[in-house]
Amino acid sequence: MYNLLSLMQKGMEDQIWSIKVFPSEDMISECNIEANMDRPSLQASDVRDVQAEFVADPFIIQHNLKYYLFFEVFNKGSARGEIGVAISEDGDKWEYQQIVLREKFHLSYPQVFVIGEEIYMLPETTGADRVLLYKAKKFPTEWEIDCELFAGRYLDPSIVKYEEKWWIFAGSEGGNLHLFHSDYLLGPWMQHTQSPMITNDKRITRPGGRLIACGSHLYRYTQDGSQYYGSSVRLFKINKLSEFEYDEEEVSLILHGTNKESDWRKDGMHHIDQLMISNNRWLVAVDGQKTRKRNYFAWKLDRIRSKLFR
Repeated sequence: MYNLLSLMQKGMEDQIWSIKVFPSEDMISECNIEANMDRPSLQASDVRDVQAEFVADPFIIQHNLKYYLFFEVFNKGSARGEIGVAISEDGDKWEYQQIVLREKFHLSYPQVFVIGEEIYMLPETTGADRVLLYKAKKFPTEWEIDCELFAGRYLDPSIVKYEEKWWIFAGSEGGNLHLFHSDYLLGPWMQHTQSPMITNDKRITRPGGRLIACGSHLYRYTQDGSQYYGSSVRLFKINKLSEFEYDEEEVSLILHGTNKESDWRKDGMHHIDQLMISNNRWLVAVDGQKTRKRNYFAWKLDRIRSKLFR
């Protein structure tokens, strides 16, 4: 009752996320991020088939000379994350298509990747208490579960093939970083002997985007949620990675809010994905949030209306 009274008096705070896609001549740095962030490429108002509250967690793939952007769409009607897709011919202008994956549980963080002739998606599926791998039945609109990789409530599982072995970095509640490995994509998967690699640290444990191999180094991005959810992203360089060893070093704070009242990313950023197009050209996708305050009854009415018309 106390919480309800407080909400009625103080109102609701919503984090409204939007997505920006832009080119870069190198692996991302803070200077070229600042030069390309005038307005978002995709936002909730672009979604036409559901009542969307926000869009977030963008991942890019290139297929048949087109660019495809997969991302979380928070559906106000179902009060869950669902996976949507947008398409671009040039990586600059994006056209929203539709929701391509929904479940009875929340979905987000749809990392897409290609293996041979097959296209896979590894989203966050904590509501299923399992880490589930999906495969495109008809790309990009139809997906089916290919297999369960392992059980557990893991946040933002991020997969990479590095030195002939598959690795998954994943967070868990309380600020822990877990590491899994396998010789084959479909498993069996084993947890690293030192996992969890980091415990009780919300600043550097939850993944914030696809792992990037650049030259001889592997880099990982991590959400900084120590002050509040979705504040910023940090970059780490992995120096040692084997079944028995792990070592990394922090490179820099790479994404953050601007504190500018009119900015769509005023209050924080928490995700980045990078697609290498050529040796000196990348396509980069990030998200950002602006917190808005709403009357509790207006927020509740909006939720009810969205459920009725979904």
